[in-house]
Amino acid sequence: MDNNEKKLYPIKFLEDGSKVPWGSVNYQIADLGFVDSMVAEGWFGGNALSELMGTYLERVVGDDSFEYYGLQFPIMVKVINTSGWQPLQVNVPDDVAEERYDSLGKTSLWYIQEASEEARMYLGLRRDIDAGDFYRRCQEGLLRDILNEISPKTGDMIPIRPGTLFAAGPGLKIVEIGESSELTLSVHNWGVELPDGEDLLLEEAFDLIDFRKYCPAAPSSDDGFRVTRMELKNPLHIFSEQPGDFAVYYCVSGEAAIQPGPGADGFSPVGIKAGHSVMIPSEVNDFLLLPTSEGTVLLEAVPIKKSDPDPYIGSSPEQDAPDPHIRNWN
Repeated sequence: MDNNEKKLYPIKFLEDGSKVPWGSVNYQIADLGFVDSMVAEGWFGGNALSELMGTYLERVVGDDSFEYYGLQFPIMVKVINTSGWQPLQVNVPDDVAEERYDSLGKTSLWYIQEASEEARMYLGLRRDIDAGDFYRRCQEGLLRDILNEISPKTGDMIPIRPGTLFAAGPGLKIVEIGESSELTLSVHNWGVELPDGEDLLLEEAFDLIDFRKYCPAAPSSDDGFRVTRMELKNPLHIFSEQPGDFAVYYCVSGEAAIQPGPGADGFSPVGIKAGHSVMIPSEVNDFLLLPTSEGTVLLEAVPIKKSDPDPYIGSSPEQDAPDPHIRNWN
């Protein structure tokens, strides 16, 4: 990739799927090193996402995301299908990830695309528990009665934050949108084989686990991204005065087309079908989302600016003027 003057356009990637002992995982957009999504078509077809980032920098993700994340694309999208129970896992927070692993931490959101009537998952603990009691239960296989069991339904949006224990059971199709990291530690596997190269890391994860009763948390800028479910019944015009942040769309159902907005520089319309994703670079700051079938539903993921708090006032500085990078809808 040697021509950084080419105009960016909505980009689709080749999917990278694999079987695991409890089902399958299909990476749709990922810049993880061991998974590096390949552009599917257009000028950049055959190039990896990391190559796109290395050449086009903030033109792909926007100034704020590039300042914070550098050359790593900030958001990952993958689809999980469960035929058995996942290992019980915990995500690693950013500060520990940087200190111990020289990596990004992981916060994610699960969108339940499909759920059988019998589907279950664990999310946190039913009650406060002593750390020693938890360890004993792990060793003796007695965890289930102290885990918070829920019955996920189609359309549920479930945040998975660092410190919260979680595991999905059989009968689920989950769209995971999260930070560009797979820093998740498995603490118990129900006696089932783990994927190749993975180990149980209970001792390593022990100081990261939240041993308090599970309590849902409100969305936060610390998550690094925001996900919105959009029922696309009419054309939607998305624009900003200047290039701002990128966006990722996952099509839950139906079908949509993405085409240049009125007066915008041209690019060939891009279609997105149910079960697939597309990334809109920061440089594409004026475009239309058009439903091309009934019942079209999209998930939109956009970054939330992460910044260090002001040491004198304890919060991020406020902007006095409207930001021309902020996207508008009509």
